[in-house]
Amino acid sequence: MEFRSGRVAEENTISSKGIRKKVKNSESVALKRIGNYDLLDLSKVLDDVYSSSRPISAEYETRKELVKNLNAMALEIYGNSKESSPVLEAYGSFVTNMFSSQSDLDVSINFEKATSELPRQKKVQILRTFAEKLHSLQGQGHVRNVKPILGARVPIVKFVDQGTDVTCDLSVGNKDGILNSQIIHIISQIDDRFHKLCMLVKHWAKAHEVNSAPDGTLNSISITALVAHHLQTQDPPILPPLSVLFKDGTDPVNVEKRTQKFLKWGQRNKESLGRLFVTFFVKLQSIEFLWRQGLCVSSLSGLWISKKWKKSSINVEDFLDVSQNLARTVNGEGAKEIYVCINRTVENIFEFLNGKLDGLHLRDILFRKQADMESRRPPPPPPPSRHPLVLPSNVYTQQPHNDYRNEYNDRHEIHRNKRVCLVNGYKAVETDYIREEERYENLRKRYAGNYNDFGQFHDVSRFGVHHNRPLDDPYRHLVVPPWNGGGNGHLVHHRHDGRYGGEEPMPVGLWRDYGRRIDLSPPPPPPPPPLPYGRVNYENLGPPQPYFGRRSFYQ
Repeated sequence: MEFRSGRVAEENTISSKGIRKKVKNSESVALKRIGNYDLLDLSKVLDDVYSSSRPISAEYETRKELVKNLNAMALEIYGNSKESSPVLEAYGSFVTNMFSSQSDLDVSINFEKATSELPRQKKVQILRTFAEKLHSLQGQGHVRNVKPILGARVPIVKFVDQGTDVTCDLSVGNKDGILNSQIIHIISQIDDRFHKLCMLVKHWAKAHEVNSAPDGTLNSISITALVAHHLQTQDPPILPPLSVLFKDGTDPVNVEKRTQKFLKWGQRNKESLGRLFVTFFVKLQSIEFLWRQGLCVSSLSGLWISKKWKKSSINVEDFLDVSQNLARTVNGEGAKEIYVCINRTVENIFEFLNGKLDGLHLRDILFRKQADMESRRPPPPPPPSRHPLVLPSNVYTQQPHNDYRNEYNDRHEIHRNKRVCLVNGYKAVETDYIREEERYENLRKRYAGNYNDFGQFHDVSRFGVHHNRPLDDPYRHLVVPPWNGGGNGHLVHHRHDGRYGGEEPMPVGLWRDYGRRIDLSPPPPPPPPPLPYGRVNYENLGPPQPYFGRRSFYQ
């Protein structure tokens, strides 16, 4: 899908009724893929992820104590006057009870006398005052990594508390964030599947790094609205439209009262957590092409609607201010990145359902950052050495050999990387001690005396046959003819120092007589063939003659 920035073209915009029809058709086709899969194992994996990500009671107390310390710091800056001193109040995932031990703590600096929105310059000035105080505390070792981010759409100051190792984000007058957090916390009481699914999707988004508004991807509140809308569009629905809960206004006290009437409202829907999780991504995958046509998520009405903003790639209506897009930070590149992760996640889930992935592997893929996965993987094996380690498979069964080279009779002779040169009947054998050339008897004498390409020769008489052997210099150049595997007669270098250019190592075991020395006494001559017609061989009548190879009767 190609995402566009800016206003959607008028001809691509359709009515809310038409957009819902398209969504229904797309989702019905996509959901057929799930079919009758047994999602019990997937639900077990998700329950395990949810349970392991829940904070312990001490982490609640740690964050509460940190907010209390920040209020004490504000009193040191502004004094004890209630009129001038601000009150620092937590919001975000800590208030909604959807945080983990690695989650940031969002804190808003609120002034009671401020009846209207403070100007941006005033907010920046307040944050600079707090940043100066935090820098002084950093010098004392109480905090670290103090970083003012004053040029952002919402200016903040980030720091890490040294004692608790919790990252804090300070902002000024974020009343909308506080109200959103309180309402989401109230809605979570209706059905616990909403809380679990929000936690899982946020955990997934963090692992895939698509939960950063500054990077053009989803923020936390837009993810929550997408999950709420997903449960509102189930059949039967699990959550009611938020407009029903806001009948008496959006004040948290009134919303709390209305919510009490809808507790366990979605009990008629028996969908498991696993099915809700997989259908969430499958549905988002199926409607990818509809965002540019004006598709919008409305958790206020609990329906898909047609709505556009000036600049939008994904449209999520703000349930407190319908003129705002909660996903306004998602740009074209961010939307592409989100859908790459969604498509990969859907395929990974179906691989698990088809038995190609186990639960632990699926958990790592979906909920663990890529950098963490890389750190948990075993290191790659080292590259193969030119002189590999001696393994038992390199030692021959006919050990020990009588090693004439070092006069040891009981030490195993270990052969490595035997390389073979078939030129003129020689083979090169590399052992554990030295590398030497050993001759072997070519019974057919195929190559005896047939080479004219050597620069230097000397004759060696063996068994009555003259072999041309190259001189025993430390570095010889042999031209191997093409018909003997030389490849157009190219120059092949044969060395004694462990290197053997132009030839590939020959696997151990292809030569039949590795353990037998070649320069042994010659085998006994074969018996002569029987003479025809009962003739007598007169050579047998004389004394034994020395053997000089096969002899002809005509010599």
